[in-house]
Amino acid sequence: MRLICFSFCLLFFVACQNGIKESSRSQGDGNYKTVTDMRGEKVEIPIDPKRVISVSDGMIESVMAHFGMLDKLIALGSSCLQQNFTYDIPGKSQTYTYADGMNPLRVLFPETAELPLIARSGMPLQLEQIIALEPDLVILREGCCTINSLDEPKNRQALSLLESFGVPVVVLKGTTVFDPPSLEKFNQEILLLGEIFGHREKAAELVAYLDKTIEMIKERTRSISDSGKPRVLMLGLSPVAREGGSAGVTRGTDTIEGYFVEQIVHAKNAIQGRGGRAASMMLSDEQILALDPDKVVLHTASGYHPPEEIYEAPYYSKLQNLRAVREKNVISLPWTPCNCSKRLEYPIEVMMLAKQAYPDLFSDISIHEWVLDFYGTVYGVDREKAKEIRSAQWLDWTIDRF
Repeated sequence: MRLICFSFCLLFFVACQNGIKESSRSQGDGNYKTVTDMRGEKVEIPIDPKRVISVSDGMIESVMAHFGMLDKLIALGSSCLQQNFTYDIPGKSQTYTYADGMNPLRVLFPETAELPLIARSGMPLQLEQIIALEPDLVILREGCCTINSLDEPKNRQALSLLESFGVPVVVLKGTTVFDPPSLEKFNQEILLLGEIFGHREKAAELVAYLDKTIEMIKERTRSISDSGKPRVLMLGLSPVAREGGSAGVTRGTDTIEGYFVEQIVHAKNAIQGRGGRAASMMLSDEQILALDPDKVVLHTASGYHPPEEIYEAPYYSKLQNLRAVREKNVISLPWTPCNCSKRLEYPIEVMMLAKQAYPDLFSDISIHEWVLDFYGTVYGVDREKAKEIRSAQWLDWTIDRF
């Protein structure tokens, strides 16, 4: 209790020093409007917010990029938006190096790396720093790696303190928050951001584009019989899992990844069971071998994992006996650091899942070209900048073989 009181007093002092006080706006103030966030709370926000702090892994920021409003960001809540990643993967006769891996936001907005960081995964919000930055709007995404759940006492307290100092806080809810998973709620996030930033039409057009992409995949695969559906294993070759004695992690049917595999791509998730909406299920070498999936799809899991890792790394010698490995039926999804809840790039993952599961049905789709069109539509960039994003998501391998 003493610590809470001390924190409150410290925040009050900082707030007064920086001129931030309890909101004294009168109802009907022409400079403000009221939005209803995804908690169902009505929040009074500036009509034209100019100093925005986001706590997200890229979802909020990527939609702001679509609106052309990244310059309004004054601080971030995820270090994964700022980092430039490099990984060395040991092979049988060489080391495979993957360099300059980044969230697309870092490519689009290099200044991202210089913005203050007011939180990071596993760490509490730095309330004093937030207040000192004098934001006119804070947008939090529950379900991101920084704010896994607003039910946690530290997060509830942080939210309450920010609101008590008159800082408008709008809450979005990411894809890990809902059971069952829902892309409709994902679209609701985009539409809410469109309302916040005065771009309702752009938000609606973006939702329509994403929905059209997903519907095309669903239509192509909808009539596949059960006997024709391949068993797809979503596998994260997590070093954390290896340190704990497992070979990797996977996701159950109740996760958004399981939803992608079974409800959109119409394949079979190799794991038939609930894994906890955000939780990864640990698998041993023996369990993976017993599953004997037809296809393996490697996703970001405490690092990037190319097919070469499962094909050649000495610590996966047992898995190199897996049928899908022997037949080279393994692909890697885009590099998506801190992908706790899905972001705007999720259709790339779904399209790659679909092409891996049903190569003949998607033979007209060349991923290396398709993603350039996707980036161009979503981010409004030219072909050369789209190529930079493709490289940053480590998708250039698709030029030759996907």
